[in-house]
Amino acid sequence: MLDLQEEFKLAYMFVTHDLSVVKYISDDIMVMYLGQMVEKAPAKELFADPRHPYTQALLSAIPIPDRHHEKKRIKMQGELTSPINPKPGCRFAARCPYAHKGCEQPQILSEHAPNHFVACDKFKEG
Repeated sequence: MLDLQEEFKLAYMFVTHDLSVVKYISDDIMVMYLGQMVEKAPAKELFADPRHPYTQALLSAIPIPDRHHEKKRIKMQGELTSPINPKPGCRFAARCPYAHKGCEQPQILSEHAPNHFVACDKFKEG
């Protein structure tokens, strides 16, 4: 696929819950939760410094084939938001360990590092 991409100047779009699938073939990764973009960054940056709690949970689910490497899995708990009739604000708030009153408002995608965009109210607090 990478050879075809180079030869024919192709762009690919993958839709997956398994970020390890796209880690090595993507220049940029956009993470969405129930139709809302929550984070977008260059692939290496996203894996090195995931900022949105949903991205962090997705990355924690990637198995590491080393029994000596201890990895903390982030287990998502809480109520699933209705994809048909979602509440206003952050759609991940009901499952987020950092959720607070500000999450009830629409989340604005803003740049927190060069080309690293996050839509999360916890970054407004500093």
